[in-house]
Amino acid sequence: MALEFCSWTYLNGRIVPTELACLPADNHALNFGTAAFEAFRVYPTPNGSKILGLDLHLNRLRLSMLSLGLSPVEPEEITKALWQTINQNNLQQGYVRLLVYPNGNCLALDPSPFPSAALVLAWRSDRPGFLPPLTLGISHIRRPLPGSSLSRAKISGFYAIEAAADRNAKKQGFDGNLMLNPDGTICEMTGANIFIVKDSILYTPILPQSIDGVTRRLLIALASELSIPVKEVPLPLGDLMVADEVFVTGTYHEIRPIAAVDGNALGSQIPGPITQRLQERFQKMLDNAEDEIASRWLTGSVLETTTPKPVTQQPYQIRSAELTDIHGIVAGVCSLVAEIRGTPEFQLPVTAAEVCQRLIEGKYPGAIFVANPQGDNDSIIGLITLSVQETIHVGSSYLLIQELWVHPDYRSQNIGDNLIQTVETYSRQQGISRIEVCLPTHEFSSFSNTYHFYQKSGFEDFGPRMRKMLE
Repeated sequence: MALEFCSWTYLNGRIVPTELACLPADNHALNFGTAAFEAFRVYPTPNGSKILGLDLHLNRLRLSMLSLGLSPVEPEEITKALWQTINQNNLQQGYVRLLVYPNGNCLALDPSPFPSAALVLAWRSDRPGFLPPLTLGISHIRRPLPGSSLSRAKISGFYAIEAAADRNAKKQGFDGNLMLNPDGTICEMTGANIFIVKDSILYTPILPQSIDGVTRRLLIALASELSIPVKEVPLPLGDLMVADEVFVTGTYHEIRPIAAVDGNALGSQIPGPITQRLQERFQKMLDNAEDEIASRWLTGSVLETTTPKPVTQQPYQIRSAELTDIHGIVAGVCSLVAEIRGTPEFQLPVTAAEVCQRLIEGKYPGAIFVANPQGDNDSIIGLITLSVQETIHVGSSYLLIQELWVHPDYRSQNIGDNLIQTVETYSRQQGISRIEVCLPTHEFSSFSNTYHFYQKSGFEDFGPRMRKMLE
């Protein structure tokens, strides 16, 4: 793929000629590597240029910024900066790199006192097809042990490890290097996730031992639609050497076969049949404006003016769930989990209805509230499920929101807001002042919408959760 550097760059709120996009010599990120970054692909589609996996990229960016302690930047501001850069360069197809960095000096290590600024670079690309197969060496440089948030983040200073490994690969005549974990299992290729195929089953390293790649998640969604099993496992090097097929995924590489590792040829056909099926499905997503996966994974410009669809307002009520609601509640939670996983449908365990019944009957501490159209108690258009948790570190009880779902046709009618208000009333009745919610983070392609919903409802970040304290 040939890349041509574009003439215009976004720098801290302005579009400037690329040659004038400069940072001060004492900039904190320049000296300490404290920029969070993401790379995006822009694709031409029948409905205009689209960014692949935008919400997932923005959510991972938020995680990277939290890991570094950078001052927050609204996702809408980042999205606007991306599209300003794309539109200014008239970019129909290309590669875009975003850095969010502390806009301050290097007199202290802590970047949090400085406001965050954004830099967006763009490259125009051709795309004659999928990129040719790669050859990999095996790097002697190891990734750090997983276990901290930094292992999941994309931070400019952290990628010095990848850069050193890639340089060593080029010196030995390879296209890239295979990165291993400290225990010798496979982590990833320099800058990309890795998959192997054995007996028509896909295997890929577990997280967070490798980066939580956006294209990796798309690949798993494509495989699910094609009924190709995927297993996330610790992956020994020996399994790769005897695999039927090996390929990598990434924003730059898309789905790219591996021809050899450490001089040993892999597979008898490159790309192999499974790799080809996945590549064909990926291309179909780009070519078909009505494709179901494309509707979830490709995002158009927020700067476009569109006429909103009229929404029919329908009166509804919120009430405590009854035993006759169990079927509708299970169906709603199925829809919620399918949306989180990015799959057309999802089947809950057979015991789900039993758990639902115990909550409704009060045999578990907690509650379920449902929303119905007025006059139609059989139709559930929204629900929220709660459990009461006892914990030592709080020294009392708190409410944990387990599931919150609103039917897509009713999401403009404040049902979610009213369900949260119902939970607050219930919490006060129970003498509980603390409400928490676990967020789906990377698993949800529209996570930023969910995050801002809870933020608007008064919830604040609290580790992997959000929390609201009632007065």
